[in-house]
Amino acid sequence: MSDPDDQQPAPSLRSFRFLSALALAPFVVLALWLAGIADDHPWRGATVDLLKAYAALTLCFVGGARWGIADGGVATAPRDLAAGLLALFVGWALFFVPMPYGFALFAVAFAAQGAWNAVAAPDGGATARFARSRLFATVVIVGAMILAFLTTA
Repeated sequence: MSDPDDQQPAPSLRSFRFLSALALAPFVVLALWLAGIADDHPWRGATVDLLKAYAALTLCFVGGARWGIADGGVATAPRDLAAGLLALFVGWALFFVPMPYGFALFAVAFAAQGAWNAVAAPDGGATARFARSRLFATVVIVGAMILAFLTTA
């Protein structure tokens, strides 16, 4: 008897791109907003906190993507699963790193995570679409983190 989860179709390319753009939008909007407001703006601190929180949550999410690949029946080394879990702890810890250094470290963490996920396809069990989307997302997120770093330095 087959597992019903194995028979679910992949999301269409159009919906995949739309949802990916929607997930990246807070990085772009918050980094640009942070770059455009004055240092003494009353919302500056909240903007920094929102961007840090979203970065931490997203880093946890992309670390968990490897767990999703493994759950798909792909042989995944225990070190891959441990590294995916490590992203959770790194994201959580980086939330508490003082600015601007936290944004710089988020940029490094996302670059490392993105490179790791991009090479997961197709031999690592991910699709080529996954690898391309992670590469694009990594460029956008790292760019936003660099902009936030430069803005808060």
